Amino acid sequence: MKNSMVMVSTDCVCDIPNSYQKKYGIKMMYYYVQTEEGRFQDIKEVSSNNLLEYLREGKKAYSSSAPKEEYEEFFRALRAKHTGPVIHICMAQHVSVAYEVASEAALNFEDVYVVDSGHLSGGMAILVLMAADMAQRGASYELIMEEIRRMREKVSSSFSVASTESLYRNGRINKKIFQICNALLLHPVLNLHDSKMVPSWICIGKQKSFAKAYLRWALRKRKSINTEIVFLITAGCSYEFQEFLKEEMLKIVPFKKVITNTASGTICCNCGDGAFGVLFVRE
Repeated sequence: MKNSMVMVSTDCVCDIPNSYQKKYGIKMMYYYVQTEEGRFQDIKEVSSNNLLEYLREGKKAYSSSAPKEEYEEFFRALRAKHTGPVIHICMAQHVSVAYEVASEAALNFEDVYVVDSGHLSGGMAILVLMAADMAQRGASYELIMEEIRRMREKVSSSFSVASTESLYRNGRINKKIFQICNALLLHPVLNLHDSKMVPSWICIGKQKSFAKAYLRWALRKRKSINTEIVFLITAGCSYEFQEFLKEEMLKIVPFKKVITNTASGTICCNCGDGAFGVLFVRE
């Protein structure tokens, strides 16, 4: 029997753990990772760990959203099994073309609504989980979309970049800035604002030193932070360093639920090896 409740779908760059995907029945659309060897579906055909090993060899990789035709196939498959409205939540529209492409594809289907999350990775995941929970409780698509638009202004999404190599390789910074950052151990902090990824701060030093500085910056104004949930997303970081980040983070803000996950290949392509971020909600 087809379900008339709201279905929530999203893109794989949201970095939601599999357990939450299954719990809420969240459908995922893939991105692509283009390497010198070929093009692969993110998560399905290439893992972030394998991709990072590939990049460490000095090879290049780039990410891209699926084309309009493949979004149409994705939405067609959802409509075949689901009679209710579908809300598809995309990465920030000025970071990827996925929102534009998915919006065009959705025009060919009734009751498929594409929303710009304004975020990526765990920041996007917070909105997806909120929407999926509302859908399970029987909320209308109008109410869910209104709440997404309201909450996306309160979500804080940022990443600390261990190396600027990926930013340089993808044309986000020039060679001179890349060389200066490497020489002085400068680590940019990228923040999502108005659906754009912008450099917002600089950390200095080796791994644990700049990690502490980043956490103090990201979790400033502690009284305004909603402590219910936080995502800790890492790329190419050891388990020991992940635990270090979690411990230091909880010293600053006593979050009730910490969801840790490895960044998708798409995020790794852009933020690079050793990047990590905390993503949460402000009141």
